[in-house]
Amino acid sequence: MLKGYKRYYFFILVLVVLYFVAQYYKPKETDWRLTLAAKDKIPYGTFIVYDQLKSLFPNAVIKKTTQPVYNIVNNSKDKHTAYILVERQLPLTETDENELLNYVLDGNDVFIAAFDISEHLRDTLKFKTEDFSHFLQADSVSLNFVNPLMKQDTNYRFYRNRIDGIFSKFDTLSTIVLGTNQYKEVNFIKIRFGGGAFYIHAAPLCFSNYFMLHQNNAEYTAKALSYIDPAVTHIYWDEYYKTGAATSDTPLRFLLNNEFLSWAYYITLFTMILFVLFEMKRRQRPIPVVEPLKNTSLEFVQTVGNVYFNKKDNLNIAHKKISYLKEFIRTRFYLSSAQWNDEFAELLTKKTGISEKEIRELVKKVVSVQNSTYVIDEELINLNRLIENFYTKAR
Repeated sequence: MLKGYKRYYFFILVLVVLYFVAQYYKPKETDWRLTLAAKDKIPYGTFIVYDQLKSLFPNAVIKKTTQPVYNIVNNSKDKHTAYILVERQLPLTETDENELLNYVLDGNDVFIAAFDISEHLRDTLKFKTEDFSHFLQADSVSLNFVNPLMKQDTNYRFYRNRIDGIFSKFDTLSTIVLGTNQYKEVNFIKIRFGGGAFYIHAAPLCFSNYFMLHQNNAEYTAKALSYIDPAVTHIYWDEYYKTGAATSDTPLRFLLNNEFLSWAYYITLFTMILFVLFEMKRRQRPIPVVEPLKNTSLEFVQTVGNVYFNKKDNLNIAHKKISYLKEFIRTRFYLSSAQWNDEFAELLTKKTGISEKEIRELVKKVVSVQNSTYVIDEELINLNRLIENFYTKAR
C-alpha cells in the first residue's frame, strides 16, 4: 500500500525541506511590537531596564509579579518598598486602585509609566493626560528633567517614534513637576500621598530597550527611576497588566509561540489530514474479525461449584469425590474397589508405592464418610486433602 504513495511522500518532504531552508536564510525582521515586557529583548520590550534594577537598587529584592495589584498589596504590611508599572495601558479596577492608594499611604512608592491610566485613579490624584500636541513636527522628541541636579545640558532625544504623552492638568499643591519635553510640556510628575508618593511618567517608551540603547538615553531612565527612595527593601515589577493573568506553558503553547515550530506543526497536521483523505478509499474490503469459540469449562465448573457451596450438601460432595477416586483406582491400578478393607489397603500400597500409613488413613476416612449420614466442613476438607495427596503421589 505504501508503494503507491511514494511520490506523494517525496513531494511533501521536498516542500518541507524547501520551506525550512527558505525560513533559515531569509533576513530576520525586527519585531516592533510594543510589549514593554521584562522578558522581551525586542526594541519595545523592557528587558534592559528590568535587568538593571538590581544595580540601581542593590539592597532591594526585585520581584516580578503576574497578578493584579490587589493580590500583591492587599493587607500588606510593607514599608519602604516600591511598585513599578510600565504599561501601554493601566486598566486598574476600583478595588486595585484602593489597595494601591492604601499601599502608598503606608509609606511606599509607586512608579507608573503608561499611555493610558484608569480614570478613577486620575480623578483621585487630580491629573489628566493627553497625546503630544505637536503632531506635525518631525518623528522625534526630546525631554529632560526640571531639577538642575538631574538636568542635562542637552535634551535626551529619541527617534523612530514620538514619545507623545504629556500631562494637561494636575494639582499644583500636591504635585511636583520632574520632567518636560522640548516644548516645556510636562511629562513626568511626583504626587505626594500620605507617607509615600506616586511617580507618574506619561511616556512609557522611555523605559524600552530601543530608547535606552540610543546615545546616552540609559542615563535618563536611570535618573527617572532614582526618584524612588533608594532605601527600599523590595521592588515589585508588574507583568500582569501587560499580558493579563499568567498562562501555563504547555508543550502546544511552546510550539505555537515559535514561528518555525508552529509552521512545522501545521504542515504535519495538514499532511496527516491529506493522508486520511487518501486512505478513506480502501484498496481491500475490511476482513471481519471472527472471534474464536470460548472455552466455558471453567465457568461451568465455577457454576456447579457455587451450586454445591450454596446448598451446603457436604455429604453429596464427599460421595462424588469418593466415586471419582474409586473410578481412578479401578482404571489406573486395575483394582476392584468393592471392599475397602485391610487387604485392599495392602494391595493399593504395593501398586502405588505410597506409604502404607497414608493409604490406610485414606481408606479409613473413605469408609467413615460412606457410613456417615452427615459430613461437617472440617471432615470434607480433610477428605479432600487426603484424596488430593493420593492423586499427587499416584500419578
